[in-house]
Amino acid sequence: MNGKYFLDTNFLVYCFSEDEPEKQAACLRILQEGQGKIHFVLSTQVLAEFAVVMIGKFKQPPAKIKSIIEDLELFEVVQVDASLIKEAIDIQTIHQLSFWDSTILAAAKNAHCHTVLTEDMHHGARLAGLILQNPFLS
Repeated sequence: MNGKYFLDTNFLVYCFSEDEPEKQAACLRILQEGQGKIHFVLSTQVLAEFAVVMIGKFKQPPAKIKSIIEDLELFEVVQVDASLIKEAIDIQTIHQLSFWDSTILAAAKNAHCHTVLTEDMHHGARLAGLILQNPFLS
């Protein structure tokens, strides 16, 4: 493993929630093994979705989530702006994906990532010049 990997929201949720310990261990292992070899990338969309899930679904204290987000800012964070949204619309149109998945791909492409770690899209697919990898499949 080396290069630039984009982390989807579900990856982060598994890192910090305790409802699926096997997935949590897999995500934490990837982060540990990637230290010094992988450049991890997020987007403002991922951070916002992470906050919504952790505060809403998992009832975590907002102050705790703000602290986690401060730590996550150490990764490269792609800003979702008007230009990126227009690119996401193009990806959505071409690949028939949801707008939100298309925005993830647009952000990853914008950051020059080669791989997106997600369980939400088709493992092994190549879309918008990116490889989709489900971190929970061998």
